[in-house]
Amino acid sequence: MKNDAIQTHLLMMKQLAGQAANPFHREKTAPVESGFGQLLRDSLGKIDDLQHKADAQVTAVQSGRSADMIDAIVALEEADMSFQLLLQVRNKAVRAYEEIMRMQL
Repeated sequence: MKNDAIQTHLLMMKQLAGQAANPFHREKTAPVESGFGQLLRDSLGKIDDLQHKADAQVTAVQSGRSADMIDAIVALEEADMSFQLLLQVRNKAVRAYEEIMRMQL
């Protein structure tokens, strides 16, 4: 058991020494997905978070736990504007897809 722990620590030390010797070299890890699809997923997640945050603030004002109505209204407007922007991006993407589909080869 002690031998396994020593081997593990030795391996970690070797890796750290290799990183210190060449700090600009990174070991290959799982590829990070990037691109338009990931951007859309991230944006949807942020918009969903804004919607939930606004809902929580409105609920807090309605139940009397918070008297800060202005923050709730600002959160609602921020969530609404983000959602409207998402709809516009979706509409543009659908129009672009329809235009591509109309192209003759």
